[in-house]
Order: sequence, then C-alpha cells, then structure tokens
Amino acid sequence: MRILLIIGILLAALTLTSAQTSTPARLLQQLREPAHDTTRVNLYYKLSHYYWYRNADSAILMADKSLALAKSINFKKGIALAYLTKGVSLVAKGSFPEALDCHLQALRLSEELHMAGLSGNTYNNIGIVYSSLGNYAKAVECFEKSIELMKPYGPAAVYNGLINIADIYTQKKEYEKALTYTREAYKITQELNDSSGMSVTLYNIGEIYERTGRYDEALPYLTQSLAMSQRLNDIEGISFSYNTIAKVYAGKKQYAKSIYYAQLSMKNIDPGGNKELITSACHILYEGYRQTNNPERALYYRNREIELKENLYSIEKERQANTLQAQHDLERKQHQIELLEKDKALQQKEIVREKFKLRTYIAGVFILTMVIIYLVVSNVRWKKFNELLKERNAAIISQKQKIDEQNDHLEKLNAIKNRLISIISHDFRSPLHSLQSLVELMKEGTLTNEEIALMSDLVGEKLSVTVQLVENMLHWAKSQMDGMSLQTENFDLKQVVADNVRLVQGQADMKQVVVSNDVTSPTLAYADKATVDIVLRNLMSNAIKFSRAGDQLFLSVAEHDQQYIKVIVKDTGRGIPLEKQSHLFNGFAGFTTPGTSNEKGTGLGLTLCKELVEKNGGSIWFESVPGKGSSFIFTIPRAAA
Repeated sequence: MRILLIIGILLAALTLTSAQTSTPARLLQQLREPAHDTTRVNLYYKLSHYYWYRNADSAILMADKSLALAKSINFKKGIALAYLTKGVSLVAKGSFPEALDCHLQALRLSEELHMAGLSGNTYNNIGIVYSSLGNYAKAVECFEKSIELMKPYGPAAVYNGLINIADIYTQKKEYEKALTYTREAYKITQELNDSSGMSVTLYNIGEIYERTGRYDEALPYLTQSLAMSQRLNDIEGISFSYNTIAKVYAGKKQYAKSIYYAQLSMKNIDPGGNKELITSACHILYEGYRQTNNPERALYYRNREIELKENLYSIEKERQANTLQAQHDLERKQHQIELLEKDKALQQKEIVREKFKLRTYIAGVFILTMVIIYLVVSNVRWKKFNELLKERNAAIISQKQKIDEQNDHLEKLNAIKNRLISIISHDFRSPLHSLQSLVELMKEGTLTNEEIALMSDLVGEKLSVTVQLVENMLHWAKSQMDGMSLQTENFDLKQVVADNVRLVQGQADMKQVVVSNDVTSPTLAYADKATVDIVLRNLMSNAIKFSRAGDQLFLSVAEHDQQYIKVIVKDTGRGIPLEKQSHLFNGFAGFTTPGTSNEKGTGLGLTLCKELVEKNGGSIWFESVPGKGSSFIFTIPRAAA
C-alpha cells in the first residue's frame, strides 16, 4: 500500500513566530545576532525542522540545542516543540524507543498547555512509532485520537491519520476497514484538489480490491491512479499502478495482459530504483509466462526474482546489523564515560588495565556477534533454498495435474463426438427418409388426397419427435462442451406450465392422452426460466410418448421445503421396466426405448433434464411401477419473499 510520508505540524498555529521559509544560512546568521531566548529556541527548532528529511543527525543536534535552551528558561511551549522535532528525527534514524519517549514528553506538555493541534499531531507521530514497532492496536488508538483532535483544523489536518489507519488495516488484512478509511481520505483529496493525494488514495482503493479478488472493481481505480501519476511524472506511482494492474489481469487469468503491464512496469522504473517494485514485477512475469507455457521466460524471471529477494534480504540484514552496532556503540561510549568519572582518582596504571580489559571484552563480543550473524544468515539462506526447491517441485506436479485434466477433457469430448455421430446416423434417418418418400410419391401423383393426409400426419409426428431430439441433442452438447450460462430470475411456474401444455396438446390429442393441469395458482420460482422450460417440456413429451390411448397426464406443483418448490409430472402410461430404471439418467449408457407408438429417442432427454435441474441448484428423481405409470419430480429454488 502506498502512503505519503508526511509527519506535519500545523506550523501556522503552533510555531513561535511567523512561519516564513528560511534557509539554514539565514537562520544561523540570525542566531549570531542579539535576540531574546525564546526567539533563539524557535530558530533552533526551525533548523531542526529543515533537516528532517535531509540529515537526521543535524536535525537531532538542532533539536537538542532548542531543548536545552527552552529548559533553561522554562519555556514549556518551546520544550514541547523541541521534543516533537527530536522525536521525528529519531524515527528517521530508526531509534523508535527514544523517539517514543520524546513524543510522550511532547504530549504531556501539549495537554498541559491545552494545545489541541500539537496534541493531535503528536498522537499521529506516536502512532507511527507504534506501527513501526508492530503494535498495531496501540497505533490505531493513537491515530484515531489524532483525527479527533485535528478535525477543527479542517480536512487536510486529518488526512494523514486516515491514510495511516488504512495502511495498518491493510497490513492486518482487514480490508473492509482499510477501504472505509481510504475512501474517506480520497474525499478529502478531492475537496483539496490534491492530485498527488488522489493518485495515492485511488491506487490504495484499487490495490485493496485486487487483494480481495474484486478485479473488475479494481481496474477503474488503478487506471485513474496511473493517469494521474503519469501527469505528475511520478515514476514510482506509475510502476505501482502497472504492477497492480498486472496482478488484476493475472487474477482474471488474462495472462497476456498481465505480462504486458508487468513489462511496462519494468521499463518504466530505473534498474537501480525501488527493488521491491522490480521484484514484484519479476514475480508477476514469472507467473504469467508459467501459465502461458513459456518455461524459458518463466525461469528467467524466476531467477531474477530470487536474486533480487536475496539482495533485499542482505540489505535488510545489513541495516539491522548497523542499527544494532550503532546502539551498542552508543551504550559503550556512555559506559566508558561513567567509568572514567567514577575511576578518575585511580592511578594511571589501573586505568590502562581497565581499558585493556574493556577493549578485549568488546572485541570478543564483536567477534562472537559476527559469528552468530554469519551462522544465522547461512541458516536462513539454506532454508530459503529448500523452500524454492519445494516451490519448483510443486509447480511441476501442478503442471502434470493440468495435463491429466486436459487429457480427461479431450477423452470426454471425443466420447461426446462419437455419441452425437451415432445419434445422427441412426435416429435421424427414418423421419428424413419418410419425408423424402412422401415428396417423391407426391411428385409422381400416385397418391390420393386421403393417402397424402394420412402420410402427412405420420411424417409430421416423426418430424415433431425429430425436432425434439435435435433440441435435446443441441442443448446437451452445449452443456457438455462449452458450459451453459444461466440467467436466473423470478418467474411464474403457472405460466410456464400452461405454455408447455399448449405445445404438447397436439401430440397428446394424436395419441388420445388426456392432459390435466392442476397448476392454477401463481407459483413464483427463482431459476433460469429457459432451462426449466426445457426440462418441463421433455418430461411432458416423455410422459405422452410412453402413454396409451385413454391414459392421463397430470401436472402439479407443491412445497418441498422453505427454499424449494416441487414440480410433478405424472402419467398412467406403461411405466419403466425395472432393469432400465438404474440407467435412466445416463445418456451414454445407450438405453433408449421406443414409445407406445414406436417413437424413437436419443436417450439424452432425461440426462439433459438432470444436468439442467442440478445447474439450477435443484434435484430430480422418479417413481415408477411397470404397467401402471410413472411420476417424475424435480425441485427448483422458490422466489424470495
């Protein structure tokens, strides 16, 4: 997450004199001129403030001079400001315990003097120290107090606190909280027309959406942030945006775009620039090329990533070692001074002996420390090497699994192809040949009107069945090969049932089957209306297909439970033989049964019904007694009240 490194003070309200910009040379010249002590305190304070981001040691030196002079004249406001500027300088050096002590001293005095603005700024600085030390709960508490105290000074005064809290919640992966604070900060940047702040907050919002997998929401924010960073010529901001846009496309599995934006990031940032950004771009490129089956490029960027990570690790360890050594040197010097003050009455020989012992001890500690550091670094590197080996082995296993899945998918598609060819070659010939024969006879003029009418009815019946077979085959093939996208909505089952009764009424009349529709009241369901329509039409056509003259078809709905509706298609036809019941929903099993009028089928109708019902979140089953009829029941979700 990007943050603006601003640890500001409301200078117009808090400084001791008018806040005009002065150079160090001008300030030092004023110190050499006669002036009141309070003025000199303020001059030292301004010098310390000037060196905040330039030279931390100089800033601390000027802060100490301001603090000493302010204490000598008991100038409490000057003491508070001196502690504050010293604390900020110590944070810049990474001396967090000492910085915390200074800020607490400043807070005590600002509250005593009722300086709400200084107290609010100090709470913000204390929060930064606690955050750096990993005490996030305490840091959030301080930032919230800072925001409350700074509200009277306007939106700009609370912006830093909001960004700091958002950063902590992002680190803790509490993204909704982070998003709330970042959006509030973004509103402030809009009110202030602060392009730099808007670029940062827009990026942070986009990054949070990316981390939580909300990729389509992330892209607009990241794109806006990128455009602003480009206008501001903010090199790091541009690379941050490119990197996170690349992560978004990787999350969307659009790896070509992911690679494109990661490469833009690499081109944009200087090779000696932000190592963490370059490392992140290398990782994105490694993942992108790995997913697009380009192992050579993937390996190249993986090696670069590992090399950069090792360099970052070495730099961090060196920084920590330098910090520890500096602290140790400071403690050693203080200890030496104490020893000299206590032992100044001792003879020179005793002093030399004590110094020798001390130096020997320090050398031994230093050597031991170096050995320990070397062993720790070596151990960590071996662990990282083993982890990398595990990652590469896992990647190989993952690629093998994907290849196996692809083979399974190809075998399934081949089986689908064979099944469709079988259906086309066996089940579509008869009605087409019948139609061809009728046309040829009609051309020859050898048929009477009564014969033409009779044969037209027979061919029409076969074509009706063939159309149903074609629809089932196409819907089933689509669901198997491409997947089927459902459009769920609230709709009335009463209307769907009535429409399908009208569609099959001709088929029922031809076979003298009586259709009884008991769905007379509105019944709201929540599913894909088109697929439910296909299921109902298939079940009704099947019921008529296996019914005899005088049989009945009953349609009804009932409550299944609080979440589902039960749809029942019942007939009094010839029922399902026991030996075929276990294979009824398996379209690949090859079990197709002619209807009572010798109607043919593909065996796919019930398989399609099962798949469509389950895609809608329901289930389907049947009850059948041979010779007495069958009931097919399926469930679909009911509409929300």
